[in-house]
Amino acid sequence: MCGQWIVERLHIGRVREGLNKSRKGGFTLVELMVVVAVIAILAAIAMPQFLSAADRARSAKETADIQIIKNATQLYMIDKNVDTPPTVENLYKEGYLTEHVKTAKGKEYTITYEAVSGGTAKAVVVTAPSVP
Repeated sequence: MCGQWIVERLHIGRVREGLNKSRKGGFTLVELMVVVAVIAILAAIAMPQFLSAADRARSAKETADIQIIKNATQLYMIDKNVDTPPTVENLYKEGYLTEHVKTAKGKEYTITYEAVSGGTAKAVVVTAPSVP
């Protein structure tokens, strides 16, 4: 009887040790919720900064694209000795642009040739379509 009691006590002790060991290795639900809350707060702070940077990058790309199209148009008009500006498609087909340039929304740029300050001099004006 005494031997069986010792065996049972040893077995119960081992079971308790196993339970205690398994509890030491993990995180509680409260700890996990705190971590998720901190990550959510950091994401809420960082997201507007990220979106603002993306808008600035799109704007810088559009400005650079407009200048590239303007330069290509001026070269085209000088080379071809014409007074009417080409379309972006024609600039691409004629080799004045190495790639078909489009706005961030996938729209075509518009090229016009307008008088400067109401005088006889004209300038190439490149505009991006307004997107609602």
